[in-house]
Amino acid sequence: MNREEIRVLTKEDFFRAGETVHIQMSDEFPDYIGIRHKHEYIEVVYVLSGHAIHEIDDKVYRVKQGDLFIVNRNTPHVFRCEEGQKEPFVAYDLMFTPEFFDSSISGYHPLDALNQSFMFHSLFSGRKEMPPFFSISGSEYAAFGELFHKIFREHSECKKGYREIIRAYLLELIITIFRLDEATAKQEGNLRIRQVVDFILDYINRNYTSKISVGQLAQMVYLNPDYLGRIFRDLTGTTITEIIQKVRIEHVCALLSSTKQSISNIASSCGFDDMKFFYSVFKKRMGVLPGEYRKQFQSNQ
Repeated sequence: MNREEIRVLTKEDFFRAGETVHIQMSDEFPDYIGIRHKHEYIEVVYVLSGHAIHEIDDKVYRVKQGDLFIVNRNTPHVFRCEEGQKEPFVAYDLMFTPEFFDSSISGYHPLDALNQSFMFHSLFSGRKEMPPFFSISGSEYAAFGELFHKIFREHSECKKGYREIIRAYLLELIITIFRLDEATAKQEGNLRIRQVVDFILDYINRNYTSKISVGQLAQMVYLNPDYLGRIFRDLTGTTITEIIQKVRIEHVCALLSSTKQSISNIASSCGFDDMKFFYSVFKKRMGVLPGEYRKQFQSNQ
């Protein structure tokens, strides 16, 4: 794939002053088609007519009318028009920053389809571990076209309360997108849940020396703590707290057997800040106290 220079686009290139949402037709800015770029905002692209090649990171897609892409922040991509097509390539480019929603999404618990969508909230996190884009191919034009038309009209006319109406339409658009994705996810079994659990396990293994709570982890993946705990237990057969303790004790044992550090220093370096609790957890898991474990290991050498 051609690795040309990546142009960095900012809000100021398109957004009106003070705005956190913008929508335009791709043919209004033809100079940007064919230019590889990335941007500081989230972009939802909906193809109205024509065909094009869409390159996102290292993936290549042929897009047509009805296709929809959500491209995350700082994700390089480019649309390249195909020659000789009967209809010109035209798409809606809907751009917004996470601030456009304030806290309305993450705190609105009745929207279960959204609150429990790990992929959706990955767009707001900007974490490198998350998917950089999401796509729906071959969608019926009527499924999204009317919502884009309404958003475009409100943004163009700027009537009183237009931001609130756009926010409502955009929320409806996103919920509709992920309802469609949810139907596909059911056919793929526990793929989404597995993605969440794998992220939690990886985070614990990389950050066991720091303070970690179920509430903190739930906040990171935008799930209710009870719901996160339930899906984690169902998939792994244990609790998040038990996994955290297991990982920490494994590292404690490694240090007890390979270094002469004091037990208190080892416990502290592995994420335990309460020595009484540490001794209790260690004895429960290993059957002996830390000092006895070290002596047993040394005697077996």
